[in-house]
Amino acid sequence: MVTNLDKKQIDLIKESLCVYEKARECKSLLRQEQLFFANIEDFVDDRGRSCLFRLKEMCHDLFRNSSEASYKEKLFDMTVGYTFHGAMKLRENLYLLEYYQPQCEIALEDLTEQERKIVNEISILVRKARARLKEELKEVTVLADELVKQLKDLILLYRGNYLLPRFLYEYEKTLTKIYGRKGYEDILVTAYANGKSLLIFKTANSYLESEYFDTARKLFKRIIRTDSCNTAALFLYFFASANHFYFKSMFTRALGLAKKAEGTNVDGGIREKYLPLLTRLIADLSKEIKKRDERR
Repeated sequence: MVTNLDKKQIDLIKESLCVYEKARECKSLLRQEQLFFANIEDFVDDRGRSCLFRLKEMCHDLFRNSSEASYKEKLFDMTVGYTFHGAMKLRENLYLLEYYQPQCEIALEDLTEQERKIVNEISILVRKARARLKEELKEVTVLADELVKQLKDLILLYRGNYLLPRFLYEYEKTLTKIYGRKGYEDILVTAYANGKSLLIFKTANSYLESEYFDTARKLFKRIIRTDSCNTAALFLYFFASANHFYFKSMFTRALGLAKKAEGTNVDGGIREKYLPLLTRLIADLSKEIKKRDERR
């Protein structure tokens, strides 16, 4: 059963990855002298359109005023907040450079002494902004690195989240890119006793619960290929496949698979959970086949 908290925790993790990737992208753009006020808006802004703003608000919602938030969660909230404020300073300096620097490049001889003084003062501020830019971005990227280190702890803290297995499975490439292959495997081993095999089973089960029958059956089949003695995976493969073909109106094939599921010796907890659904499915399929035969 997916709860609102489950979804919020996964959204928080996804937004954190987005912040990390955007921070690295900004670093690359600055190196190429292509970082401008317009293309930093996806990373940080004050209107709620950026990933860092959304992450800050998510942290406030989940942790800031919660008596149940753990120390790790409150520390993460602090890190995100500090990153946001550092990024806003970076954004402000980009604006100063883009807007005020061209204004300072005017013919000073056409100005009064007081006007020249103002322009010179603004020019000094612009030069300072340029000098601060690299240092501020360095600080922000260091904080983004720290943020994903702490995120790893949150992922493990949320190991009981029903949506986490599916997330870890779907984001394997992204997580491996950030933490390395060993880091990703460490997350799996720490979160799940049997590592990747249990992750795939839980992911398949999550898809099944959400009625993504074709995706679920393919994952259960993948488990069976490497572990033919896994009767739970076999039973759920037959059950998911029967539902998949039922919705494709392939009733005879679906009934055959449902009967195979019915005849599979499986753990009592799984049988108790799915037997009523399987019994109803068999009855519905039998009715559909009977109606089809009568039409003929």
